[in-house]
Amino acid sequence: MDSTKYWIALDRVQGMGPVHLKEIHGRISAAGVSLSEIFDLTESEMKNEFQFTSKTVSAVKSAIEILPVISDEYQKIIDAGISVTLFFSGAYPEKLLTMPGSEIPPVLYSYGNLQLFKKKGAAILGDQNVSSRGEFISYMAARALVEHNITVISGFAKGADITAHRSALEYGGSTIALLPQGILKLNIPDMIKPVYDEERFLAVSPFPPDDPAGKYNAFIRNRIICALSHSVFIVESPEDGGIFEAAKSAFNLKME
Repeated sequence: MDSTKYWIALDRVQGMGPVHLKEIHGRISAAGVSLSEIFDLTESEMKNEFQFTSKTVSAVKSAIEILPVISDEYQKIIDAGISVTLFFSGAYPEKLLTMPGSEIPPVLYSYGNLQLFKKKGAAILGDQNVSSRGEFISYMAARALVEHNITVISGFAKGADITAHRSALEYGGSTIALLPQGILKLNIPDMIKPVYDEERFLAVSPFPPDDPAGKYNAFIRNRIICALSHSVFIVESPEDGGIFEAAKSAFNLKME
């Protein structure tokens, strides 16, 4: 049985972070059972057979309660052509697994060509209010990456980000857009539409599908961009804010 919706439900439980999910996956994998089977066990069975803590058992119970809502949501995103990639899947980007354990996004919602996860990628990030010069730098940097068969990764925000995505597609390259909102909020901007090609484009979100964009989401989004990329290029970053934090993330990850 496909356990994807069960993992989504467990991921939504307050306090059930990536470290806990990884531990649960390790325990049930060693026993050769799926998460859907765990949902059918009693509290005693979960504790005795899998040595689950009271916190884990409580989390499973909470996940069971919201499963009907998650099931409806899951069907909605499948019908929309959206892919769900779990942290233990072979399709999950290996570079994201190098993030600190508490920061690994357990669930990725994607629309487009998942094969782009396997390509070498570099990020271009910049201020939304980028100058004309900064916009030109972003555009030409993306073009140069395409010429070296490198996927352009950015945040799909106006300014330097959208310019980088546009340039990559315009010159026949591929691009990955990390969203600061849920995947069902994806909207292809007018600037991208003339060059849009689903085979060379991948939109990704680690957030619940209907989540609105937010400042904190953008911060998380930028950290994921840095972890997913081999190199990060920053264009006109203010001295504070999400782009500056992304630059620090890239530095901590020992990127270029």
